Amino acid sequence: MKNIVETVAVFVRKYRKKREMTQEELAEKSGLHPTYIAKIESGRQVCSLKTLSRIADALRVSPRTLLGKIDEKKAAAYKFQNEHLRAILEKGNKSDKEMIFAVAETLIKKKRKKKPA
Repeated sequence: MKNIVETVAVFVRKYRKKREMTQEELAEKSGLHPTYIAKIESGRQVCSLKTLSRIADALRVSPRTLLGKIDEKKAAAYKFQNEHLRAILEKGNKSDKEMIFAVAETLIKKKRKKKPA
């Protein structure tokens, strides 16, 4: 799965079908519009944590269940990267930190421009 929106889409649909519910029934139980549920399930709609919680309650699962399984290796790698970056930032002065943030923002913007729409 490519991202969290697609992951939520897959798991909402999976648990709705497991509960033998239609999108309309899920919408009614969660207090949402059926079209909104359809958009979430298709990955065309990002929902808030509050909405995710309402859907999870209606499906009788935890919100965490709808977020998918956590990849422990990726989580450990992310934690290491985060700690490493924090250590680098702590060593730098204000000017160093400003430069690091400027470089990071520039790289992220360039990466986003390269992605196909």
